[in-house]
Amino acid sequence: MANETTSATIDDFSYAAIIEPILLATLSERATFLAFAREFNLVGKPSSAVKIGSITSYWGSPNDRGAGVATAFNATEAVEIANTAVSSGGVTISTGEYGVAHELTDNVAEDTIDSLDLLNILRGTMMGALTLAMADDFAALFANLSTSIGSTGVDLSLAQLLAGKNTLRTAGVFTPDGIAYVLDNQQFLDVESAFLATNAAAAVYALSADRILNYQPADNNGMNGDGRVASFRGDAVIATGLTDTANAGADVVGAAFVRSTAFNDEQGLTTYGQAWKRMPRFETERHAKKRTTDLVMTIRWGIAELLDPTGVKYVTDAP
Repeated sequence: MANETTSATIDDFSYAAIIEPILLATLSERATFLAFAREFNLVGKPSSAVKIGSITSYWGSPNDRGAGVATAFNATEAVEIANTAVSSGGVTISTGEYGVAHELTDNVAEDTIDSLDLLNILRGTMMGALTLAMADDFAALFANLSTSIGSTGVDLSLAQLLAGKNTLRTAGVFTPDGIAYVLDNQQFLDVESAFLATNAAAAVYALSADRILNYQPADNNGMNGDGRVASFRGDAVIATGLTDTANAGADVVGAAFVRSTAFNDEQGLTTYGQAWKRMPRFETERHAKKRTTDLVMTIRWGIAELLDPTGVKYVTDAP
């Protein structure tokens, strides 16, 4: 047969495709560990920074075998007690501005999917981009922690993972709410591989390494909404690709630290604090002569280390 009428011959009457108002996922990191930092609200207050004070210890240091209080506070009957000066320190969290903008022509709104659907899609992706930028700045602070565990070019070991929590305990951290581990993806792979290696006889010996160390893989291998890949000694383990590198890219930097909870915040133990000056603001602006519309989302936010001894960093081999 010949001379058939097809969609190619009357293409002026055929639609190339019907665009559904849905969006396929674009794979990216998740900012799940932002909730581990204590929040301070500066919205409506006449400052772009918040200062949190502390009292400098005059009673010694943790794990000093009582040297700080051995005789310092002994009193003698009828003899005046000498004054002890009280001094203070403090940490300031400064806020910075983050923003993302798109400029859409009128043709985009007129010739694509419903403009309201498009607006909602773009607004969601804009917020996602800003939260990732915030989480990246959070992870960059891990390198500033004074206590470092691990060796350059060497994989993270189970002993080193355990040493993080023991180091915090001997530093004086006391919290029933526990800590959080935020590890680079490679560091978590090192941990999983180490458990597999030490549990070769798990079916025979009940006291295999994962049981002794109370290691529990999370449901769905960490692909649930909270990003938790495991629990270690009762504490959440988060794996992420947002951590920074160190030693000219040879290593990656993860951390174990006191996370924000009601108790930890009340006791002043939380390692990191975040301050909000402007909550996410979404705005549009029309340009009539250009026939375009600006979509702009901004926030003002900052993060800082509050209490250095309540966190440790893991510096270990990169992929």
